[in-house]
Amino acid sequence: MTILQKQAILGVSGSSLTKQEYILFKKYLPIGYIIFSRNIKSLLQLKNLITQLKSINSQRKTLIMIDHEGGRVNRFSKFFNQSKFAAKNFGESYTKNKKVFFKDMANFITFNSNLFHYLGVNLVAAPVLDLFYENKSKVVGDRAYSHNPRYVKAIADIVIKKYRERNIMTIGKHVPGHGLSDKDSHFFLPKIRKDKKFLLKNDFAAFNKVQSDFLMTAHIVYEAYDSLNPATLSEIVINDLIRKKLNYKGLVMSDDISMKALSGSINDLTDKCLNAGCDIILHCNGNLNEMTKLLNLLPLAPNSLLTKIIKLFDYTE
Repeated sequence: MTILQKQAILGVSGSSLTKQEYILFKKYLPIGYIIFSRNIKSLLQLKNLITQLKSINSQRKTLIMIDHEGGRVNRFSKFFNQSKFAAKNFGESYTKNKKVFFKDMANFITFNSNLFHYLGVNLVAAPVLDLFYENKSKVVGDRAYSHNPRYVKAIADIVIKKYRERNIMTIGKHVPGHGLSDKDSHFFLPKIRKDKKFLLKNDFAAFNKVQSDFLMTAHIVYEAYDSLNPATLSEIVINDLIRKKLNYKGLVMSDDISMKALSGSINDLTDKCLNAGCDIILHCNGNLNEMTKLLNLLPLAPNSLLTKIIKLFDYTE
């Protein structure tokens, strides 16, 4: 029996499934779903929504993803504050007081993991491996651990390890690095003009041999590698750089293809993501028409991908 059929993770429009969403998801069986604040009225309501999402696939092998980093990226902000756990604060304590760092990190990961298990979440969009730069877009800002790629990689490795110990899969982002951008890719397409030597020594170094189960691509053009296509749509960046040069062995997920950095129809973007080498396409806005087009166009997920997904479930269950 095919367990997972379509290599997409999709958003849900509200706090409960509409009839149309249920019919669409039941017909095509996406690999998973992503949770945002718009989907959360109460913790019990969210638990019930996730239970329903999982029940759509009779095998219950469904990725339930949440974009939750701590700090200002907190999907539960109406219930609790995690400003103390901004990446910038972790980066500072890592260099100044390791005892405080490890205590705070243990509390942060334990709390989140317990909450995720209660709700049914098994995949978190963290850690951020982007570097911090002054005078660049605030879309990264205090979401970055450090300007030093060695510190970023070290802290990210700890986050990945601690989540894995608690059976939560991780998505490192935004490969191969969003820190140099002077634009927010939610709204504009950034272009990075630094040369390969600088990028490999700095931004890209944070992602070298990272052990996260998934990496999320950046909607950014790196002109030294591919002057025409953002990383998400670039075979050069995904295969030659991320998989080969940076030695990444896990699964590559696009950032949200409904972001305004990308231009073109859903059909065009879907084709380009797959041709570039993305394993999973992420679509977040919950637009039923767009999701229908995406799922119609996607072929059945290849057995090689399904095998990798099942192996991830094997160690998290």
